[in-house]
Amino acid sequence: MSLPSPAATVPQGGHFRHAAMLAVALAFLVLVGLVLPHGDSGESFREWLLAHAWFRPVLFSLWAVVVLEGLLGLFQGANARIVRVRRLVLTALLPPLRMITASSTPCGWLWLPGAGWRPTGEATTEKLEQKLALPMVILTLLVLPVLGAELTGGETLENHPRMALATHFITCLIWVGFTVEFLWMVAAAPDKPAYCLKNWINLIIILLPLFAFLRALNMFRFARMVRAGKLLRAYRLRGLWTRLWKLALLFNLFERLQQRDPAKYRAVLEKKIAGLEKELTSLRTKLDSARQETSPPSSTPT
Repeated sequence: MSLPSPAATVPQGGHFRHAAMLAVALAFLVLVGLVLPHGDSGESFREWLLAHAWFRPVLFSLWAVVVLEGLLGLFQGANARIVRVRRLVLTALLPPLRMITASSTPCGWLWLPGAGWRPTGEATTEKLEQKLALPMVILTLLVLPVLGAELTGGETLENHPRMALATHFITCLIWVGFTVEFLWMVAAAPDKPAYCLKNWINLIIILLPLFAFLRALNMFRFARMVRAGKLLRAYRLRGLWTRLWKLALLFNLFERLQQRDPAKYRAVLEKKIAGLEKELTSLRTKLDSARQETSPPSSTPT
């Protein structure tokens, strides 16, 4: 059964509207990324940005645009009302989701910049994966100069403010890139939970800075109520989060580089398949033994 054409369900001017809302959602994501603690660098910039008079009004304005556009979509979409309301709630709680969905988006379709409407499924997933493969490898490679800057500039880069700021911007760019890629790929995937499980390392890369940011909020909230030793431990814990984030990036880089070399990647996959087949054979043997032990003894005729 073929999907209906999205042109029949999307109002006129929908392409321009989705492009504009994509820019709004991306701007919101970038502002959030700039205040997240991606490492020991950029602390003074983050504090300045959070304290600046324009930051919160701009962030709130972008959020308000997403919510208002979602409310208008409740009266324009062709889907069931409950579906439109659910999408409105999701985009209101997480404005970056507006890049991939809206209250008026037809079910089973995804709007892509430069490509227009595409049906979700394996074909769109493969095309997105091919287009994003090289840019994401290059983006992930940026973790190497970040690690080099932190090693040469000291753990906190206190004596190198410009290098610290550049390092913070690069790590922010990496985080935004991974978030955008993950959102688009999840939106296009036919089985979204399976995609998340398969690409769990990407999900960790996205979530670790958020956890570190929540930890930092608690740290500043109770800073006057704790002793210096506890505050120091809080800083060390935040540093642990950021180091885990960089390890996840390195692991992801290794996986992506393997995929760029088909021969090596095929060999790795064949090795994994052989291991799984061996494990499956072992499990079947154990299952047969368990069945024999639990099966009732056959009665012999007298």
